[in-house]
Amino acid sequence: MASVELAFFLSCHRDRHPIQTNSLETLPMSLPSGVVSHPALTFTTTALAEIMTACFEGYVIPQAINGDMFNARFRREALDLRASRVLMEGDHPVAIILVARRGWTARIAAMGIVPAYRAKGLGRRALGDVIHELRELGDRRLMLEVIDTNEPAVRLYSSLGFKVRRRLIGYRRPASAATLSTALELTEIDPLSIARKVAEEGPPDLPWFLAAETLATMAAPARGLSLAGEAFAIVEPTPQPSGLALRTIIVNRNARRRGLGQAMISALAATHPGQDLLMTANVPEDLARAFMAYMGFERTPIGQFEMDVDLTA
Repeated sequence: MASVELAFFLSCHRDRHPIQTNSLETLPMSLPSGVVSHPALTFTTTALAEIMTACFEGYVIPQAINGDMFNARFRREALDLRASRVLMEGDHPVAIILVARRGWTARIAAMGIVPAYRAKGLGRRALGDVIHELRELGDRRLMLEVIDTNEPAVRLYSSLGFKVRRRLIGYRRPASAATLSTALELTEIDPLSIARKVAEEGPPDLPWFLAAETLATMAAPARGLSLAGEAFAIVEPTPQPSGLALRTIIVNRNARRRGLGQAMISALAATHPGQDLLMTANVPEDLARAFMAYMGFERTPIGQFEMDVDLTA
């Protein structure tokens, strides 16, 4: 993804088998008659994946999600299933809000509403109640990402006090069959060691997806790679065989401005011929822009706003 926009606009089929929940409590909310909010913890991972798959029909970026894919994505994002909500009308989901939490900061990892309930105030009321619950838990900041052209969603979040912090963009470096003129050998290392390097020497205030805390959760098939013990990257396969996701790249602080970042990109391209190098739309617009352009990366069409609200206000 995205990351793609994290709002899941649901279009569930009424003829699907009902989704069963267990006896965990539900919270009273100012919702339409017949709509009840359940903690997402009342659903299995497989059930949540089934809901999301069924509800992605017609979305701008269709996705087929199974339980393994749901787990692989959201375990990285620090998803809190207890704080997350699935809104049901009878046995059928009508809305979902997934919440991730780290320390005093929470994040809306996904939010969406079935077509029949859109533009009726349900999203604002449900998200408002989630904000209230997070305040009660002691969280101090709530953030999210939203596709920058999704004006209705931006208006909704703005009406609840969210403000745009920055724009996030993605990159693509087209595949090349070129090989290196000199041998640059990449060594595979533990991705966790690279995450620690990002925490120690990386840029401050990285977005959620690029933060060291997210990188620290990456495991196979993600791979950590080192070039001469000075430049490092984490890569992993994409759903499309023609792509290779570049999750992070960093050079030791005392080895910068020696061309090692360029050498790492060239080595990645040479060792993965025929594959585009991809970075999802989670890169701050002003981060390494000149470097990315110099290395042949093109900006991808989808961009996001990172927005946040102070929960202590």
